[in-house]
Order: sequence, then C-alpha cells, then structure tokens
Amino acid sequence: MDGAPSVKEPYVKLIVTYFENARHTPGNVQDRSLPSITPAFENFKRLLKVLAPTSTFNRYSTHFPAPYITQSIYVTHEPFQQEDWSALRHTSDFKDFENLYEIEVIIDQHPNTTPTPTPNRPLKLALFDMDSTLIDQEVIDELARSVGVSDAVSAITARAMNGDIDFATSLKERVGMLKGVKTTVWEDLRKTITIAEGARELIAGLKRRGVYTAVASGGFTPMAEWLKGELGLDIAIANHLLVEEPTEKFSYPHLSGLLDPSYPIVTPELKRETLLALAAARSIPMHETLAVGDGSNDLLMLGTAGLGIAWRAKEKVQIAAPMRLNGESLADLLHLFGPEESSVRDEVRLD
Repeated sequence: MDGAPSVKEPYVKLIVTYFENARHTPGNVQDRSLPSITPAFENFKRLLKVLAPTSTFNRYSTHFPAPYITQSIYVTHEPFQQEDWSALRHTSDFKDFENLYEIEVIIDQHPNTTPTPTPNRPLKLALFDMDSTLIDQEVIDELARSVGVSDAVSAITARAMNGDIDFATSLKERVGMLKGVKTTVWEDLRKTITIAEGARELIAGLKRRGVYTAVASGGFTPMAEWLKGELGLDIAIANHLLVEEPTEKFSYPHLSGLLDPSYPIVTPELKRETLLALAAARSIPMHETLAVGDGSNDLLMLGTAGLGIAWRAKEKVQIAAPMRLNGESLADLLHLFGPEESSVRDEVRLD
C-alpha cells in the first residue's frame, strides 16, 4: 500500500469513486464486509501514472461508502491541472481498466486546502435536468400521446437528445404538434409521471448538506414546478407554453402550439447560464457545483460545473460528458460527496 503523503500545500486532490456495474440491493449485501472491487482501487495508481505521467499521485486513504462502492483519495504536491477528464476517460487504457474490473469510475478533481484530505467534497450548488433524469419520462412525449402524435414527437425528441438537431428548433416543431391538448392534461400527468428511483433520497441528502438545489428543464413549467414541490427543490426553470380559450375547433381551454415569447427558451446555453448565475448570486465557486443530466442539451452545463455527470445518458452524451454513471438509483450520487457525520463506515488509512 502507498504511504500517506506528508502534508504540504497547495496540492491537488482526486476523489476517485468506483461503482460496480452490477448494483446490489440492500437485502443481498449484509454479509459483505468489503466490496469485490478491491483489486480495482489497489491498481488504479498504475492507471493514473499512464493518464498523468508527469505527476506522482499518492493514495492517501480508501473508504467504503457502500458494499458496491469504493472511494479512494489521491493527492499530489506537484503542478498538475487536468480540468477536463473526459478526454482521458475515453482512452483505451481507461476503458480497459473499467472493463477488466466491471466498474464505472468517477474522477473528481478539485483543489484541497485542508491539512488532512477527506472524502467530503465541498458542494454548495446542484443543478439537474428534469426529463429522463429526475423523472423517468419525457413530458413532451406524454403530452403528444393525448393528441395522437406521440410517434412523430418522440422521434424528434430522440434526435434532439442525441444532438442530431438544434434543440430550440426541435422544441418549437414539437410544441407546434401539441395544439389542442387540453390544459387539464397537467393534472393527469401528475398522476402518471414517476419520479426517478433515488431522486427523493438524493435531493434530501443534498439539502441536509446545505446544498442549493435547482432544476433547469427543456420541458415545461407546470411539471417543473410540480417536481420542485415534490422534491423540495429551491428553484425550477423551464419553458412556458401559451394557452388558448375554447374555439370553434377546440371547445375547451387548450395549448396553442406556441411557446410564450415573454420567456427565453431553455436551451443548452441557458442551462449553462443558469448554473453560472445561480453560483454567482451566492458567491459559489464553480468547483463547488454539480450538474446532472442525460441529453445533449445538458452537455454545456455538465462541462461548466465543477462535477458534471451524465446520468443513464444517451450514448453520444456519455462519450462527450466529463463523467458518466449508469446505475439504478440516483441516490448513488450522494456517495460522491462523502458521508454524513452520522454514517461514516469502514476506512483504510494509508499511513
């Protein structure tokens, strides 16, 4: 094992978290004292030497936040700056490492100013996408079902999320197909939309840590505001739809098929601007921010945040995002930020 480095400042800290590809349910892990991914964290330093050959990282400590998760801290006192790990993450060496140990690896780099490195990452702001991230569905596709155009709208949605077509253009095109949808549709959707597994636990855990939580959605305000209330988010930003009173063709209040021009479209650029504005208003440095999303319209905010994670994302997004994770529960993300004071588990200190 590596020896714990003597304390010098400044230094760079890497929090490296290893997730088994096969997640385990609480019922079948009670007898496991250590994760089966021990060989991975014992050999990661060799991979670091390949990825960052000009710097020497020492493993300071290793923690076991869950039976299927291991977390190691690496530090270096040498000049080192790798602001975007996505390029290195997609090298053959990194892929071979993940494939060999059947794991996914999240590398979180940030400056460390405390004498003793800990697994607790400073985090003050978290910004999330909504559709297919905090909720399981794409709301616009659900709206389209009510007027029989779901196939056409879903096809455009898929292309937009993959980045094959401009988001704002695709949104206007899809919204135009929604003309005639009853305004009561929101009440129906609140009964059928499902909040993603682990989303409630994730947001609650972040709130306990004092994190400001927000959603910036390319979807629509009625559902974003509903989700804000359900999860206890601090703010929700989404697109605004115009509605029309009953007409000869539609004898009930309905969607007009147009976006409200009084509000900006929530484009990829606006998501990034939202992250920057929320951080600036609270004097939060970028390295203390998190962004999570699944589509190409999330890539700008993922690349701007201190830690940007593509969650169960489209293939092109997984390739382009700084980091990616494919699990069953969003609550797994809590383990990236260290334990709460009352839940510290086993630790191997490399003295």
